[in-house]
Amino acid sequence: MAARTPANPHYLIFFSSGAPPWCPDCVAALPAIHAVFGKDSGAAGAEAELLTVGREEWKNKQNPHAWRSEYNVQGVPTIIKWQDGKEVGRLDEDGCKDEKRLREFTA
Repeated sequence: MAARTPANPHYLIFFSSGAPPWCPDCVAALPAIHAVFGKDSGAAGAEAELLTVGREEWKNKQNPHAWRSEYNVQGVPTIIKWQDGKEVGRLDEDGCKDEKRLREFTA
């Protein structure tokens, strides 16, 4: 992957932890995410960072995860595209499951 620079996009992939992941939407999104960001098939010139959360931590409303406030992540999976130091796009659960939309998002 390319080095993180202002010109290169950086993707934050918010995902459930576990093997397999505890979230059914994350399980459904795995094939598309792996096809686009997996080894030897990553988005050209892009860097991706996987951030995971456990089920109990995510479900605990008394201790909201930092993602919810810092990145306004309301569900997993969510992918946020950063470029030039700011958010330039995001895909929610449905978009993360659709390989065509995911490829267009990273183009």
